[in-house]
Amino acid sequence: MKLAMDRTHGGNAPRGVLDFSASLNPLGPPPAALAAYHDAAGLIAGYPPPYPGDLAERLARRHRVEPDNIVVGNGSTQLIHLLARTLRPRRPFVAIPTFSEIANAMIIAGVAPSAMPASRERGFAIEAAQAARALEQGADAIFIGRPNSPTGAMLSIGDAAEVAARCASRGCWCIFDEAFIDFAGEEHSALRLAAENPHVIVLRSLTKMFAIAGLRLGYLAANREVARRLREACEPWSVNVAAERVGVACLEIAEDFAARSRALIAAERAQLSAALASIAGLHAFASCANFLMLEVAEHGRADGFARHLLARGIAVRDLRGLPGCGPGMYRVAVRLREDNERLAAAARTYFE
Repeated sequence: MKLAMDRTHGGNAPRGVLDFSASLNPLGPPPAALAAYHDAAGLIAGYPPPYPGDLAERLARRHRVEPDNIVVGNGSTQLIHLLARTLRPRRPFVAIPTFSEIANAMIIAGVAPSAMPASRERGFAIEAAQAARALEQGADAIFIGRPNSPTGAMLSIGDAAEVAARCASRGCWCIFDEAFIDFAGEEHSALRLAAENPHVIVLRSLTKMFAIAGLRLGYLAANREVARRLREACEPWSVNVAAERVGVACLEIAEDFAARSRALIAAERAQLSAALASIAGLHAFASCANFLMLEVAEHGRADGFARHLLARGIAVRDLRGLPGCGPGMYRVAVRLREDNERLAAAARTYFE
């Protein structure tokens, strides 16, 4: 299965609509982030540093690695495209369904990636054995989301280490997209593998947990030489002065804020999942992130589920065009209780 271009992303809902299509922390940006943003206003007349070294050093301290292991960029999407054009894999494999910009980046770089499809029967969880089969087929880069979007499933850290070791033995790049790992817990991250294994790269995001998607701020961890190669290939001034100041401020309160957010999300996810599961004709897949993937029995109805909800002031992410999904598949964010209850009530009316 070859992957096609898909540029349908969530987070651009019409004004006044309750947006479940973007999976961000429902608590919003922490006060420290907002204060740092306003403080940065006095600096916008000048250039930021060509590379955000202060933020890289703060990220390195947080993850107990060296700054040389970190590359910071204008969102993890920029870094995905940086990987594609710098590493230039000839036989990349992508676990699907997943964030479409991974395949898009490969296509733009001139190579069509192959799919490692997750099965519905296993809750769309990727197996380490699938990576082994991809290596047998000549894979020189394997991309896996942990937790994966839009499915919410996550390859265990033990299986991730196994996949990384197999890739290293074959000289294959092993790239874990951990944009949502903060909602599962830092103990599940494969980031330490990146510092130890020169074939492992771990992508991370600051925009999901801290709800600063408008600033675009992401980073990756890799072997020192690999990270140096990527930094040299990255455009200067990729991170603006406000984004760097906000990023540093977020990291100062990261542990407490993330712990409080995870507890909230876990409780709200369980409540929302149970409410949706009680609706005949709708299935919510298990998730360890701040979103749920849904399968809706539309039975060929002209008014699709997303359109039905939008008419009631709610936007969701329609996955029908995403490779590995299809009609009737949707992703919804986990928001605060009142919003979640409104979503569940509107979803129920679709089947009445």
